[in-house]
Amino acid sequence: MAKTHQPNAIDQLKKGLSDKGVSTRSIVAFLIFGMIVLVFVLSDLTGRNTGDVSSMGAAADVNGELISIKDFQEEENRLGQYYSQLFGGQFDGEMQRTLLRNEVMNSLVTKSVAAQAAEKEGIYATDAEVRHMIVEELPYFKKDGVFQSDTYKAILSANRMSPGEFEEKMRKDIKNQRSRQLFETSLNMTELQKNIEKELRSSKMDLQYVALSAAEYAKDVSVSSDEINKALADHVFAKKVEDQYKTNQATYESKEQVKASHILIKSEPATDAAAKAKAEAVLKRLQKEDFGKVASEVSDDPGSKAKKGDLGYFGQGQMVPEFEKAAFELPVGKVSGLVKSNFGYHIIKVTDKKAASKASYDSVKNEIAKKMIADERYLAFIKSVETKMAEGKVDEVNALIAQAKLGWKDTGYFDISSEVAPGMNSAQAIRAGLELTKAQPFAKRLVREGETQYLIKLKDLKTEVAELKDQDKSMLEKQKSASAYSAWVDAYRKSARIQTNTGLTAQAQ
Repeated sequence: MAKTHQPNAIDQLKKGLSDKGVSTRSIVAFLIFGMIVLVFVLSDLTGRNTGDVSSMGAAADVNGELISIKDFQEEENRLGQYYSQLFGGQFDGEMQRTLLRNEVMNSLVTKSVAAQAAEKEGIYATDAEVRHMIVEELPYFKKDGVFQSDTYKAILSANRMSPGEFEEKMRKDIKNQRSRQLFETSLNMTELQKNIEKELRSSKMDLQYVALSAAEYAKDVSVSSDEINKALADHVFAKKVEDQYKTNQATYESKEQVKASHILIKSEPATDAAAKAKAEAVLKRLQKEDFGKVASEVSDDPGSKAKKGDLGYFGQGQMVPEFEKAAFELPVGKVSGLVKSNFGYHIIKVTDKKAASKASYDSVKNEIAKKMIADERYLAFIKSVETKMAEGKVDEVNALIAQAKLGWKDTGYFDISSEVAPGMNSAQAIRAGLELTKAQPFAKRLVREGETQYLIKLKDLKTEVAELKDQDKSMLEKQKSASAYSAWVDAYRKSARIQTNTGLTAQAQ
């Protein structure tokens, strides 16, 4: 978006707010995303963080504003802990961690761009507002409703954050929330938009579909041993099989794995001593009581607690380092002492181990050959289906589907304003369905979603009167404001000078 367009969007929002009698300065909605609350020392509200750039460099540079590696690591730890808890303590390998780091980088850069955009449009957060947010709004360092400076400083120290660093984080979050609130408060749906949405919701579609994928096709396609041996006798085909094995060797390797159970006693800086004492008491219980029984009673990890502490099998890189080191070093059947991590205190019992292994080429070549033969047949099948669809030979398409033992499924009625077609989870299927009529119900092309392609046909269309409920209007207005806000930030991001430290987001080899 050109520079001349950006002020217009904000000016319109401010005018909309003014018409409603709402001042921009009065809108503050500060969200706390923390598992750990970070605070700053009120005696130094003038500090400014320009980025903690060591000899290792910064995480990113956004228009000259540095995002420190420390900020990146703290955000990675926070999100990593959240996802580990979400998935029951397990985090599946380097690929997931690479995706996490890219998410962290994108989030930090976007926040920086959004705060800069807000300031360009005259949206600020004053020292007084930052002070008020800390002293009056946040409950984490209050006792009996009164702000406690000692508690406040202790939490700051525990999180290794300077006054200037935290103040700048607070200031940035307030600016970002204020600009987001501008969009949410001002951008309401017009009557025309409401009528269009009602019309879309009134139009119902029912589609039938066949899911086509190599995996589904292979289930009912048998490849005999004779066919496999004959194919492998062909040196050209055998070379392809061997190349496939070499290219995907990781698929045939199993790394060392540990099966363990654990008991977690959560800990925070202010409660660490009490948490450690509780964990030590649990250790004493385990000298006489069953591990699973105690885990189901006292563990603070809800995912494994329901399974008597069982975490299942996991490999290197799936757990936090302290936990992983202890688990891999512990003999089968033994219980660890207290293992401290960012989550708190763990007590670990290893119940099984699997050594690393690698399948030889000779042991898997038949399996690889079988899949390659099935894949070749599937590609020929898909090509035949697509050709006959384009020619409008419906009976022959149905015959191919029946021969492959694939059946039609029904979406049921859904309104055409839906984001995706039921069953297929595909937005493209809706667009393709809108091109169909009762006179010509069969699509003449396949709809692709990932590894699956869909053959679709129109079963029925109907119209039912639909009304927009208040919650529907509220949701649509939020979607509209979120979309407008994202477009506004993206416009600034496109023209921003952004450099990122790719070493932080590259996948480990």
